[in-house]
Amino acid sequence: MKITDHLADGPRTVAEVARATGAHESSLARYLRLCAMHGLVTKTDNGGYALTEVGHLLRSDVPSLRGFVIAVNGPGMTRCWEDVPAVLRTGEPTSREKWGLEHWQYYEEHPEEARSHAEGLHMMSVEMADGIAASYDFSRFVTIADIGGSPGTLLARALRAAPKARGILLDLPGAIIHARELMESTERVEFVSGDFLDTVPADCDLYLLKHILLDLDDDRAARLLENCYKAAAPGSSLLVVDWVMTSEPSFVHAMDVECMVLSGGRVRTTDELIALLADAGYTRIAERPLQGFERVPARVIEAVRP
Repeated sequence: MKITDHLADGPRTVAEVARATGAHESSLARYLRLCAMHGLVTKTDNGGYALTEVGHLLRSDVPSLRGFVIAVNGPGMTRCWEDVPAVLRTGEPTSREKWGLEHWQYYEEHPEEARSHAEGLHMMSVEMADGIAASYDFSRFVTIADIGGSPGTLLARALRAAPKARGILLDLPGAIIHARELMESTERVEFVSGDFLDTVPADCDLYLLKHILLDLDDDRAARLLENCYKAAAPGSSLLVVDWVMTSEPSFVHAMDVECMVLSGGRVRTTDELIALLADAGYTRIAERPLQGFERVPARVIEAVRP
């Protein structure tokens, strides 16, 4: 209904917002009263409502957290938690039982929810993508493949830093649609629909895996890395960007369980990520700096295909 958009230009009465959104006026009044309690709007002297600074974060017409908030409260992210006991008994994610689909296939079947998810991923990725681009030399590469890369935020930053390179973004068909819409520029980008567990683009000199391995169990992670290794030319690089498990309590402990429930993946330690890369045949495996994220449990790991 984009209620916050209709309040973006200034306070409006409940009746005005109801007419603009097609809402039931008295129901909307009760809803806005609750929003005021949570600090999203404030009530004006004439009985209307105005957006707060927090409320502006839910607008759709400016960069915001709206997509993220919708996605994390949508069925794809919440309904699977109803079956956590089954996960604890079997070690299997609940998406297959709940939906009859893998987690990411669920979003292929629910494009509106997938769009919100992509918007959320984009906004949550901008700062890290800038940090990676500031820390890593992308200019030495000619062809950069972002594997499972929708919404394309990191690839866009990499191509900005490598003006002579071309990019390839591989993802599921529905995710490709959202990447086309959300990328800051699609120049020099080839969009490829497909499943990275089947195949990845060949002969690229840099492969990107940003927040991909944590969604996969060890067998599938190994299969993906094997696909990247087989497709890559000798001397090409693979750049893994992922959250890592540490002994210090942090949000990654919650993310680890979320991956367990939704997709069967897990957050790994740095050593575990390095071991996966070594087992796939990669050499010269080394951590790279991540500017601005030195105190965050995230790692950038580069590996070379011999």
